[in-house]
Amino acid sequence: MTSCAPPPGDRPGPPTPVDAVRARRRQALRRTRGANGTLLLDMGGVVIPTLFESTAVPGFPAGPIGVDAEYRAVERGELQERDYWAKLAARRPDIDIGALWRDCSYVRAEVLRLIARVAGRVRVVAFTNDMAHWFGDDWPRRFPAVAEFDGVLEAAKLGVLKPDPEAFRAAAAALGEDPRRCLFVDDLAANLDGARRAGMAAELFEVTDPAGSTVRVARALGLPADEPVRRRVWSP
Repeated sequence: MTSCAPPPGDRPGPPTPVDAVRARRRQALRRTRGANGTLLLDMGGVVIPTLFESTAVPGFPAGPIGVDAEYRAVERGELQERDYWAKLAARRPDIDIGALWRDCSYVRAEVLRLIARVAGRVRVVAFTNDMAHWFGDDWPRRFPAVAEFDGVLEAAKLGVLKPDPEAFRAAAAALGEDPRRCLFVDDLAANLDGARRAGMAAELFEVTDPAGSTVRVARALGLPADEPVRRRVWSP
């Protein structure tokens, strides 16, 4: 049995029919013809909250929210997230990490609002390492909002994982996009470093401040925010 924290957003409902996903994707692609650059969003941590936010398991580690030496290693790129969860599962056999991801995940309301704001202005693509590892190959159907994205990329299927710069170069190549026209958003600083080394602009998503993070992304895209935009940090 899983234990989830009360969600401020929408939990995934029944899987979206494949035809509906394809229809929404076609609409999104038509909407962004001639769009000015590409916004690449990490899934776990950005589009959907981390387990540290979405679960209510007693004794669950703090991750980015508190003192957690192993997670600091993930943030520095010294440990893959999958390995972090494997170590936790070994210590806590009472916790089913996969079930927590499947049962407790939901799309952040702040990200939904951001996507609505940028629709038609930039191409929006989900860029994850390996969501299929936890959710199965049809994972986009669990999150109807993903059907509104212009594309979905998994680094594991491209052959190299973030934070390796080659993962970002492969993503840009798969999209037919110049890396200099890409803005990558992730909650892990090491992944941002990899994106920058590949020529992309990058913005940190702070899980402790989702609303502020989406405002910063909007500013980086040159969109107006609640307060005047003083500088544009990304201009493809």
